[in-house]
Amino acid sequence: MKRLLPELIVISILTGLVLVLISQYASIPATERTEQVMGTYATITILDRDSDRAQRALDAAFDEIRRIEALMSAYNASSEVAALTRNGTNWTALSPDTLYVLTKADYYARISSGSFDVTCNPLVTLWMETVQTESRLPTPDEVEAAKALVGYEQLLIDEAHGRARFAQPGMSITLGGIAKGYAVDRACDQLLAAGIEHALVNIGGDMRAIGDKNGAPWAIALQNPRNKDEYLTILELEDEAVATSGDYERYFILKERIHHIINPKTGYSADECISVTVIAERCIDADALSTTVFVLGPEAGMALLDAYWYHGLIISADKELITSTSFAEPLVLRPL
Repeated sequence: MKRLLPELIVISILTGLVLVLISQYASIPATERTEQVMGTYATITILDRDSDRAQRALDAAFDEIRRIEALMSAYNASSEVAALTRNGTNWTALSPDTLYVLTKADYYARISSGSFDVTCNPLVTLWMETVQTESRLPTPDEVEAAKALVGYEQLLIDEAHGRARFAQPGMSITLGGIAKGYAVDRACDQLLAAGIEHALVNIGGDMRAIGDKNGAPWAIALQNPRNKDEYLTILELEDEAVATSGDYERYFILKERIHHIINPKTGYSADECISVTVIAERCIDADALSTTVFVLGPEAGMALLDAYWYHGLIISADKELITSTSFAEPLVLRPL
């Protein structure tokens, strides 16, 4: 009996640790809320034993998302983005949030030689409003006229004085390829400030995980872009963000598939990819990079991801699935 005592003590300690782990994770309730924001739906899931704290955190996070939307929506006449367009070549005072997003956008424009360009709004408007409404393809002259109003170098940002302006009249911006990612990050900042340690923020497919989910990573199914009822793989997130850009999100058919991700250099919908998924530490980077890589195409896009060591999955126009070299283990992918 004496010889068994140490073994019994060890077993007792291990059993106690297992029970502690089970009690830590098994009974954590989920508090979830979905609201319509930024032209899509946002869902925030929180794992926390304090339901009152979880509800307060949800309130703060959604208030922050709506605040970002009010600043950056191109469809809100009182937004800073709308003011920038109205003021044209005159300086527009900007909040730190909008200034930060514009400087981030400028960074991705520069490392991609203009493949990511928030000043492409005239082209987006031409294709997604004029062409779609009139059910006709634009003339080459119309495309060239819109392209003449595009160029990230002509968006002048004065960080020292918190302002921006355009170098020529008639220009405008869209933050559709970066603002949702920033809103996800700001929502996460609110959750963290409220003491939340386990959560998932999802705005229209742009997601960021805080901590884990009951002791395991958050499992995210990556949709098959050509069949919404199927998924290609399961991504595991823990203190990471993911965003996907695809030709199936906003599109219409007019002899060919026309979608909202415009190549600023050609003036037409980018056509080398079906979808691009990027995993990054912060969602603003995943959001901007997924659009950037989509426009660059598989070869140049994957070279960019590998150069900066981001996880990425590209589905090319010919349905080839290409993963970045940064994945520690190859993704298990279903055939497209």
